[in-house]
Amino acid sequence: MLKKVLVFVVLILVALGIFLFQSGKIYHFLQKDITFYEAQTECDLHINSCEAVLKDGRSIIFDIDKPFKAGEEMNFSIQAGDFKDNELLAQIYGLNMNMGIFEYSLAKTGENNFQGKALLPTCMSGKMNWKINIISKKDNVGASFMLEL
Repeated sequence: MLKKVLVFVVLILVALGIFLFQSGKIYHFLQKDITFYEAQTECDLHINSCEAVLKDGRSIIFDIDKPFKAGEEMNFSIQAGDFKDNELLAQIYGLNMNMGIFEYSLAKTGENNFQGKALLPTCMSGKMNWKINIISKKDNVGASFMLEL
């Protein structure tokens, strides 16, 4: 009887562990905090690329193929100095309205170059301010960029 109870408890703990791991709870608990660096304030992604300089002197330069607008697929290009990642993460969310968090992978296309595509919804109430975080999971750093659509 004791053996059956022990097996049952172990199975429950394994199932709970699998559930928590799959839901990302354990991953986020074990993940280190990411330090973010802001892009230059005079930056406008509608006109040119934007750069954020990290504390160690490396930079992340972010660009979107022009012209672009909400509701259409956008091509993201990143130049990121000396990151070990095979991909960077673009995490995008609205600032003046909760429209969810969008995450896109940016694949490494060459030394220090990453590219990916993103699609942001159109805001029916007018212009929407978006924050775009470009994240290196291996270095636990990121750069934040603002975009108005």
